[in-house]
Amino acid sequence: MNRRLHDHVRENLDPRGVTPGTIVHGARIAVLALGVAATHGYLQGGLGSGDAGQLALALGLAVLLAAPRQRGAELLGAVAIWLTTCEFMAASHTGQFALWRWAVALAALALVRVITRVPQLRARARANPWRPLRESDRRAPAPAGQYAPAPARIEAHATAS
Repeated sequence: MNRRLHDHVRENLDPRGVTPGTIVHGARIAVLALGVAATHGYLQGGLGSGDAGQLALALGLAVLLAAPRQRGAELLGAVAIWLTTCEFMAASHTGQFALWRWAVALAALALVRVITRVPQLRARARANPWRPLRESDRRAPAPAGQYAPAPARIEAHATAS
């Protein structure tokens, strides 16, 4: 594709020059709207298991976009706690806990977690396909000349009184 055509296509697809910051701000607004919709849907009793799964999927993806510096597992855990709280509030109104709806919502959050892990696993497979996952360190490697800190030795002594 020549340069002029590439620039023309880019200007037509993104006329306002959307930045990652605008996506983050839009996702924050979407998280608030989806949280209110989830609470309303659970408390009014009109939320089926399919709707709960779709709502959990959208809320999980929006939360990940809304807080890019926070760990994804923590964010999805917070969404799971929020949906569980909504389910318990709905159970206090109706007198019964909709276990299937709750399971579908949590399965949708697990799907979000899998979707976010696939690119990481692909990158690891490209780098070294036979390295066990347990050997990969989550922390950044230490700069040259520095050693990783030694594990702390904690001792406790019980005294008889």
